[in-house]
Amino acid sequence: MRARRAWAVRVGVAMLALALVLTTGVASAGGNRVRAVNFAFKPHTITVQKGQRVTWKRAAGRHTVTFKHSSFDKILSRHHRRVSRRFHHRGTFRYFCRFHRSLGMTGKIVVK
Repeated sequence: MRARRAWAVRVGVAMLALALVLTTGVASAGGNRVRAVNFAFKPHTITVQKGQRVTWKRAAGRHTVTFKHSSFDKILSRHHRRVSRRFHHRGTFRYFCRFHRSLGMTGKIVVK
């Protein structure tokens, strides 16, 4: 009986450790992702630290990630499912989809 209990405790500890490792990786990697879905960027607003990267991922359709004055203008399509940009300066950066801006497909990055 003691051997079975000790084994169960070891398995439980191993599972907890694995869950912590996987969760930490997802939280740090997944926190700076934006999905282009239907006619919206989700989440609409994301806050990152100076120097961090934001990745946009296409869920469906064809979209762009376009910043003011075309300083960054990338297409999300079947062939280009992801685009990323690193933010080196603090501030608020607004972007939109060129194809669906009139439908309200806009977003905002706040860099602290």
